[in-house]
Amino acid sequence: MGEPLDEVDFHPIGRRIAVGQKRILKNPLVSTDWVGPAIEFFLSILPRTPTGNWEHLHIAAYQLACQALEALGHAIVVDGGAIPVSMPILPAVLPRWDDIATAVVWAASQSRLLRYRKLWETGSAKGPTGRRRPNIRPGYGCPPAFLAGKAFSAFQALGLILDCRWTPAAETILWRDSPYEAGMNFAKDHRFIEALDAALTSLSEDVAAKIKDIATMPTIEAAELGEFAERYASRHTTKDEALSFLQECSRRLLSELFAKRWRLRDGWLSADECKRTLFLQLDPLAIAMRGEFAARYLPEFPFLHGPNV
Repeated sequence: MGEPLDEVDFHPIGRRIAVGQKRILKNPLVSTDWVGPAIEFFLSILPRTPTGNWEHLHIAAYQLACQALEALGHAIVVDGGAIPVSMPILPAVLPRWDDIATAVVWAASQSRLLRYRKLWETGSAKGPTGRRRPNIRPGYGCPPAFLAGKAFSAFQALGLILDCRWTPAAETILWRDSPYEAGMNFAKDHRFIEALDAALTSLSEDVAAKIKDIATMPTIEAAELGEFAERYASRHTTKDEALSFLQECSRRLLSELFAKRWRLRDGWLSADECKRTLFLQLDPLAIAMRGEFAARYLPEFPFLHGPNV
């Protein structure tokens, strides 16, 4: 064990629990022990306004944190951020564990409390001034990382780390952050491929109808948009330019549909289950699934196969 840790210049975080006893990791999909630590973490990292409200600064990670606080009964999302609830009460039905875990990871990374390290970096390599040595061991496809003490309780309660090591549950959560240091090629993973097959074979009528509307929208509206642009825009806009713009919009709409209605473990979500989700607009996992799904389900619409731009 010592040699691999030396290779990533590992420094233990100094927190161990129940020394001498076998640790049993609770299933994070069942346990709700994460609720309090997650709330405290979001409260501690969100920027505050002079009035005491939270602001997201139009940063995706902080927007997601505001959503999370609202879903946990502690805030009301407003334009530009969120306002505290005077008497917070947890909802009867909690938001999804995987969405909250992703929100914590995104917020920690944005706040520089979580800093990934490349697996092949060595202790002898000189990094930038102030660079902290990793205190989370690599494992299950997750890279070594430095995690600040401020974030430790939330990560541990969510079941993402145990004894200074990533847990199996952390891997697919980190897919939704997709740190380049890990080199995660999750689109080739059997779990992603199985989820793709399930998404193709388990479409409900309402989801199929939405996908059809999104795919056909550019062709239907391009002519009208081109005529509008020619009439009112400051320069001449061709039908091809209008079509290209609408195709990009369509690609984004399909990615958003996956971000709202699909999850890796559960596939397409029911309307009731969607009420428990957070909207991760830039979720790399949802975007990747959208591209692979569209290539097989909508081969006649190649503009839906590529990445968001």
